[in-house]
Amino acid sequence: MGKRVQFRRVFWLAMLLAIAFAGLGYRLVDIQVLRHEKLSAEAVKNTRRSFLFEPRRGDILDVKGNQLATSQFVKTVFADPSLIGDRQADVAKAIAQSCRCPRQKFAVCLSLKRARTPRARF
Repeated sequence: MGKRVQFRRVFWLAMLLAIAFAGLGYRLVDIQVLRHEKLSAEAVKNTRRSFLFEPRRGDILDVKGNQLATSQFVKTVFADPSLIGDRQADVAKAIAQSCRCPRQKFAVCLSLKRARTPRARF
């Protein structure tokens, strides 16, 4: 009679483990297969962000506390004239409008035929 009780306990324990593993397997299939697209998009949204931190550099002072140099925030515009082609005036106008700077400044930079990419700082 003792062996029969032991076998019954082992049977129910095995059934409980089988049900637990079946539930775990269903959960894995649900996450990995059925809801893959939604969870993948949510994971990308939670993990991939771009932040632009522009540090303010400190002023450079001499021994007496006079300011020698300071930081200024500037925007840098890079352009490749080989990709722009003959539309340099239109591109200079568009950049000038968005940056609120004179168009001639960008037109001069874009018309330069240099080996490296021209850039303008303002």
